[in-house]
Amino acid sequence: MNIRRILTNPYLILCLSVLIAPFVFADKSAYVTGVLIFCAIYTILTIGLDLLMGYTGQISVGHASFFAIGAYVSAILTTRYGLSPLGAMASGMVLSGILSWAIGRPVLALKEYYLAMATLAFNEIVISLIIGLEGLTGGASGIRDIPPFAIFGVSFKHHLLYYYLVWLITIFVIVLSRAIVNSPAGRALSAIHGDEIGARAFGIDCTKYKTGIFVIVNVLASLAGSLYAHFIGFIAPDDFQVGTSVSLLVMLYLGGIGTIWGPVIGACFLKILPEITYHFQDYELLVNGLILVFVLIFLPEGLYGTLKKITKRAEG
Repeated sequence: MNIRRILTNPYLILCLSVLIAPFVFADKSAYVTGVLIFCAIYTILTIGLDLLMGYTGQISVGHASFFAIGAYVSAILTTRYGLSPLGAMASGMVLSGILSWAIGRPVLALKEYYLAMATLAFNEIVISLIIGLEGLTGGASGIRDIPPFAIFGVSFKHHLLYYYLVWLITIFVIVLSRAIVNSPAGRALSAIHGDEIGARAFGIDCTKYKTGIFVIVNVLASLAGSLYAHFIGFIAPDDFQVGTSVSLLVMLYLGGIGTIWGPVIGACFLKILPEITYHFQDYELLVNGLILVFVLIFLPEGLYGTLKKITKRAEG
């Protein structure tokens, strides 16, 4: 039984998969690691969304906005002002944290559809600013020649080095997120999700906890944006439209909302799927919508919940 538990440990499975994937596909390692880097970046984004929606019950249809802020701050500071990628990443995370704290209280005071519309509007505002501030952001043309990520002079230009770095950060985000969920703060967030009025009656400062998780989630989104910008080397407003936020929602519900591991499965599935079905890439939004409808109707617990059920039945 102990051996079975070890072999089915999600951390072990993930770490072994990350370690061996480039060697299993050695004949096309650069291509495979590129796809898996995107999987890691979108995993960070989806886990953050899960903390906000799955554990706190706060709807967001504009998660790509802080993804864009992180990417553009990194791109602008490194290409125009010569700041190091690490310093630019930290600056983007700080700016995202300040903005999240500033807008968090008024936005999170809204409920359900009104909250969804507010986050959607914020996403559109960010995109409009990016396009309008052409002298700084490059406008619709975007920013090119973003340098590869580097730490203290050590460059991660080689795809394999960057692959391991990004997944190391992703695993840290998973550990951090699970620690938050299992902490007293995480239990307070779950209480807010279950019944905010009841949580407030028991003395939980709902505004403080909702704003706090909103800040953490958007700082993680900014981190993902910086990693994305330094990997791809070119960013444009189209990368951060509302469609990206919708894709993140699909990843979240597909993997399993409120599970932490579900977003990992959902993000990897939806980033790898287009590489297999590339003939239908013009219909990506349609396919994502159909997948979301299918999951909501037939797999309400997501892929992770379904796998857990299958595993329990096998053990029983």
